[in-house]
Amino acid sequence: MGQTDSSIFKLTVPSRMEELAAVQQLVEQASQAFGLTDELAHWIELTVSESAINAIQHGNGLDPSKTVFLSIASDGEAIEIVVEDQGTGFQLTEIPDPTDVENLLKPGGRGILIIRSFMDTVEVTLREGGGSRLRMVKKLQDGPLT
Repeated sequence: MGQTDSSIFKLTVPSRMEELAAVQQLVEQASQAFGLTDELAHWIELTVSESAINAIQHGNGLDPSKTVFLSIASDGEAIEIVVEDQGTGFQLTEIPDPTDVENLLKPGGRGILIIRSFMDTVEVTLREGGGSRLRMVKKLQDGPLT
């Protein structure tokens, strides 16, 4: 394998909540390899965990015959996270705003709110072969890492 400017960590897991430990382990490996601060690593782990939970629970309906694919890559200037499921797909506009008064006590939508508040780019597209592809980017340069 040749030298490249980017590092990438990939994982495919069946849609079971027990697989979140493997997801968290991958995030820890990537965070160490990328030399992230503890605070940034914490937010990346939270973002990836929320994304994986959504993919397992909502995307794939906890069906262990369906998988969730995760990749975490960095070129030193940004971190790109991709989470794919094999569900029916969704649009960001379909998710109710958890900050609306009528939704305050409902559990849904908080994961996406956390993701959107931290990441610089959040895109959802249809995955090739069916399902959703959530792509998130966090810039490491040009400004505070909050």
